Amino acid sequence: MNGAATSDRPGRDQPGAPRLFLVLTIAPALALIVGKWSALPTSDLLTQHVSLLDVPSESRRAVENIVLVPIGALAIVFVRLTLGIRVLGPFRSFLLAFAFITTGILLGVVCFVATVTVLALVRPQLKSLKLPYFGRSGVMVVAVAVVMLAATVTGNWLNYSSLQDVAFLPVVVVCLVGEAVARTSRREGVRSAFWRAATTTSLAVLVAAIGSSSRLTDLLLRYPESSLLALALIVIVARYGAWRLLENVNPKPAGGSEFPVRRPEAQTAGVEEAWPRGHHGGRTDVLEALREP
Repeated sequence: MNGAATSDRPGRDQPGAPRLFLVLTIAPALALIVGKWSALPTSDLLTQHVSLLDVPSESRRAVENIVLVPIGALAIVFVRLTLGIRVLGPFRSFLLAFAFITTGILLGVVCFVATVTVLALVRPQLKSLKLPYFGRSGVMVVAVAVVMLAATVTGNWLNYSSLQDVAFLPVVVVCLVGEAVARTSRREGVRSAFWRAATTTSLAVLVAAIGSSSRLTDLLLRYPESSLLALALIVIVARYGAWRLLENVNPKPAGGSEFPVRRPEAQTAGVEEAWPRGHHGGRTDVLEALREP
């Protein structure tokens, strides 16, 4: 029984697993990329059947967002693990980046900041209503919708088409980020919440800028197998490059600890049991993931 449990522990007892994974991701990607070289007889066949350049125009934007995901994921992993800069979770920068691509980066950032500010002001007022979680969430969603509708009406009134594009900013994305900012402010203080919101937005702007490059997008569509290379690089960075070089620039939470508020023990009990205190490598990473808002 103990032997089976031990063999399931990641990394420790299977030293060859990362290397095998990297070979299985890098080798086919490189084979496809080289096979598309114009000097080879396989070029036309692979370019025609293993390429996304000819996707229908009505679905091209969605496909471009998909091929951008691996690049964005790599950027987020690098910033969080190699640089050690804290953000509002691993997915919110993605969602914001896609929103900024749709609305335009400058307008998207301005409207996003304004909407999150409104959410930050509204959320504390909801405490006096003593609403349950779903009630609070519903109020916040409607508040975001009201702000966006007001901006759209103003753009229509002023005949300013760019302001009308605020309607493309996803309501749920703004609510998720606003909720995370408010939660971080309550747990770690306003300074930490502002910092993490700023780093998340900056990272989203970076990913959106990358996704707005038509030359890069065409390259990714021509070589969709590059997603496997990005996957391999994420594994390399996460396993061998988690240096957290700039971790000291993160503001200290108000409680003086990176995790001032612990989640209920029931949520981490399984992790504690699977990784006893003698196995700090995997246990620390998993607990950090559970505790990070």
